[in-house]
Amino acid sequence: MLSLLLVLTRLSFGEIFGDIKAGDRYLTMADVSLTCGTETVVAKTDSVGSFRIRSKANGKCRVSLKWKEQTIGVDVVVFDRPTRYRFSVEEVDGKSSLKRL
Repeated sequence: MLSLLLVLTRLSFGEIFGDIKAGDRYLTMADVSLTCGTETVVAKTDSVGSFRIRSKANGKCRVSLKWKEQTIGVDVVVFDRPTRYRFSVEEVDGKSSLKRL
């Protein structure tokens, strides 16, 4: 019974990973978060701009990035298998946005 519970619990997790760029450089040590429903998981990009976030939920979620005193974000879909996303910060008329590549 316990092994079945552990398997079912494991199946309910979602995970995304990838990298974030601004122009031609990767963002290092940047605060990035994943919000799925009421759960928010916070992480940082590493020394080469990569991140990995695991959530207890699947489905439509939002990735957010703290960038130049703003919080910018984009919707993503989290599956029960790890999914790769590549993001880019774009600035237009002084306004920043996070885009999927």
